[in-house]
This record gives sequence, C-alpha cells and structure tokens, in this order.
Amino acid sequence: MKIKAVLLDVGGPILDEDHEYGAWDSYLLRLLAEEGMKVGRERLLRAIAEATERCAPHPRVSALWALARPDVGRFRRLKDALREFQRRHIAEEYVPRLRPGVKGALEGLAERYTLALAGNQPEWIKGYLAEEGILDLFAWRFVSEEMGVSKPDPLFFRMILDSLSIPPEEAAMVGDRLDSDVLPAKLIGRKTVRVLLGPYADQVPISPLHTPDRTIRDLTELPSAL
Repeated sequence: MKIKAVLLDVGGPILDEDHEYGAWDSYLLRLLAEEGMKVGRERLLRAIAEATERCAPHPRVSALWALARPDVGRFRRLKDALREFQRRHIAEEYVPRLRPGVKGALEGLAERYTLALAGNQPEWIKGYLAEEGILDLFAWRFVSEEMGVSKPDPLFFRMILDSLSIPPEEAAMVGDRLDSDVLPAKLIGRKTVRVLLGPYADQVPISPLHTPDRTIRDLTELPSAL
C-alpha cells in the first residue's frame, strides 16, 4: 500500500530537546539533595538510562521510584515536585531549537506526502514553527494541548487520520520513541519509522509492537525509508 501521509513527532525528530532533559536532570539532583538523599549525577543518569532502555513511559519518574523505594510518600513528593518543575519550565523557560537540516527535509517531504504534526506539545510551539517557516508545510497543525488527547492514546492518531480522510494503512508515523510513537501507531495498523535521536535512541524494543518498520538517523533519510 502506498504511503500518502506522514505523521511527524515534534520533540526529537524536528526539535532538539536534549537541553530540556538536561535541565530536568539538574533539577532532580537539587531536589534529591534537598530530600537528604545522597545521589550523584552518575547514579541518577544510570537509573534514568535503565528506565529508558526498558521503554518506561516516564523514565525520570521510574528512576525516582528506583531511588526512593520502598518509601511511597517520598516518591510521591519527588514525583509531584518534578511534574511541577516540568510544567513551569516548559511554560516559562523552554527555548525550542530546530534540528539542523530539518527545514529542507520537510520541504522535500511536503512535495510528496501530506504532512501532519503528531506531537505532545503546548499550543504556543506552533508560533515557533511558523517563525522557522515550516508550519505551513503541514496539513494537520494541531498539537496535543489543542486536541485534548495525547500520545500514546491511539485516539490521538485516529483523530489526525480521520480529519485527513486517510486510512491507517496509507500513513506512516515518524518519531523517536518506541513507547509513544511506534507502539500506538502499530496498534491501529500504521507503518512506523524510528528516528535515532536524543535520549530515547537508547530504548530497546520489548515486544514486536515496539519494533519499527524502519530506523533512520535523522529526517534527511526519511524519503528513502518511506
């Protein structure tokens, strides 16, 4: 079946968010110290890496449990503090960064396929994408905050495909995460392409449904993968 639409994750394939994860990790080190927990950077990063590798949906939350167990109360305090920091940081301090070569890659793809944003992102991120001259390349321009549904809920993907009037078998999902991009896309019968960028490049498929149809290093390789 010929691919007609390409759904693209935003954070990871399009935007470089490594600095954002670094900010979260630095905050966690301070938070753990305030809790009186002697956890060095190496130990924290190892716990996050182990959770990432096994496709934990929220690696840093999983790492907090690994470090705080069996103290449920302490874990809840740490998790809630992290969530609040993430919410505040994204709203007030996050600075988006377009990955090199992305604009040219998207322009080429838009000539051959119907493109759709498929990201768990705040609505304001579209202003940045417009400033970079890439928002108009997408036929579907809604992100999770506007949709009221987020990945990995399969409804997120159904909403996009239904609105574009494209059956799942004629669409491909492109993302950097096996758990929230590849798995739910496969559940509704779509082809999947994994982009090996950022911290989620360390994920290891834990089932056939977590295994992408193709794997690429960046979006410049996507046309040949499709």
